[in-house]
This record gives sequence, C-alpha cells and structure tokens, in this order.
Amino acid sequence: MHSSLAVTTAGLPLGLAAIKFWTRKKFKGTTALKRKINPTRVPIEQKESIRWLENLRQSTDLLAAPERCVHIRDRESDIYELFCLAEKLGTHFLVRTCVDRLAGDGNHTI
Repeated sequence: MHSSLAVTTAGLPLGLAAIKFWTRKKFKGTTALKRKINPTRVPIEQKESIRWLENLRQSTDLLAAPERCVHIRDRESDIYELFCLAEKLGTHFLVRTCVDRLAGDGNHTI
C-alpha cells in the first residue's frame, strides 16, 4: 500500500488523501533484469513509480486547493515526471533527492 497522509501546518493529521494498492508480478531476478533493461527508457506508466504521480494527482484533487498543498516525498519520488505534474497541477513539493542536481544557472548543485 502506498498512501498519502494529509496533515495541517500545526501537525494535526486529517486522514488519508490517497491510497494506491499494488502487487509485484515478479520478485525473483529483478536485479538481473535491471542489468538488461535501462530503467530510464521504460515509460513511467509501466513502472511502480507511477504510484507517486497517482497519489499526487488524487490528493491534490481531493484537497481542492493545490496552491496550499506541499507534498513531502522521500528520495524514491525523485522523478522528473513528478516535478512536471506538480507544476502542471499548481501544487508544491519537497523531495529528498537521491542525486545532486544542477540548479539555477547550472553552475551549482543542490
């Protein structure tokens, strides 16, 4: 289960804003499969990572005030498509990145 918990700025939990259930079709050999397939060439819709986008969209729709929302994510959600969707929906996010990224004029990283 992948869930999104809504919390006020004071830390009061409001409840779950989105839930995504999924199962893996295969567990064995996934590391070997990564050596054969370049994961950057697989469409996001075919990856487990799609759950981050679906929960962002579902929780933003439910809360109906995207400009007031800040979606806090772990480094597994460090996905370009997530950044694009958040911008499209007019919402905000905070992601613990897993790699250094170029910022600003491209002369420094974050």
